Amino acid sequence: MRKFFCDFGKATQADSKIIRELLEDNGLPSDDYEDHIESFIVVKEGGKVIGIGGLEKCGAATGLVRSIVVVPGHRGKGVANEIYMLIEDKAHNLGIKTLYLLTESATEYFKKLGFEIVERIEVPESVKKTKQFRDLCPVSAAVMFRDISKRSW
Repeated sequence: MRKFFCDFGKATQADSKIIRELLEDNGLPSDDYEDHIESFIVVKEGGKVIGIGGLEKCGAATGLVRSIVVVPGHRGKGVANEIYMLIEDKAHNLGIKTLYLLTESATEYFKKLGFEIVERIEVPESVKKTKQFRDLCPVSAAVMFRDISKRSW
């Protein structure tokens, strides 16, 4: 059951500029987002993008959660949680069993969603090969993991 009066949908090329701006304005990697635009979810209210989040498939059963961002005026209202749940639903539909992410500032938020910090050495090669892991996120970023295979759908 969705509690929002926003539109949640798949990003298109028309959303490209605002996605880049949101990523850059929030100090998040933006160099390769266009390579994965189809994997981004956009949230719009009154036709304006108020939040984004993405999923990069890495191998058969592993995914990398890409930058979840909500514009300042809409933070604290559950929009980010809804974006994450849509990402998780999408992951499940793609056969993904485990999710990884990299963060410098949101470890506590993602712990509340069931993620745990793991060592970089524990990350599967399919995630290590992503541009985000290899080049875009600093080695100081925390690597987090969540097994979604046991969630009841």
